[in-house]
Amino acid sequence: MRADNARRGWTRLGRGVATALARRSETPYARAQRRRERVRDTFLTARDEWRLLLEILIEGETRAVCPAATELEVETYTDELGEPRGRLISIFTDGGSADKDEEAVTERISELLDEWSIVADPDTTEIAFTLAVDVHGSTSDDRS
Repeated sequence: MRADNARRGWTRLGRGVATALARRSETPYARAQRRRERVRDTFLTARDEWRLLLEILIEGETRAVCPAATELEVETYTDELGEPRGRLISIFTDGGSADKDEEAVTERISELLDEWSIVADPDTTEIAFTLAVDVHGSTSDDRS
């Protein structure tokens, strides 16, 4: 039993040493490339999670004013200082447009839209709502 454990330990140690030696023998450029790929994957995952979180917050704030809202038409642009910005164009409901609530919704979500425009796809022109609304007005998350 001890011999098996010792052999497994040496095998693991041998693999670790082989990995360490392989890393030592790779060039600084190859290490930088490998690290770049890991960091990029981490960044893209974080960006997508941030965008999803902002869309949930935008949906919640919009529905606080206009519970029937199903989608927002938005515009992303760059202001005169070069900062990304978001602008609400219109609010859609199952019954059409909700123009009467637009000003109140704009006040509530303008900062969130600006933050969203940082992580949004530049070609995105809509935020479709995915939280289901029941007859009592509460929402449940369908984004799992």
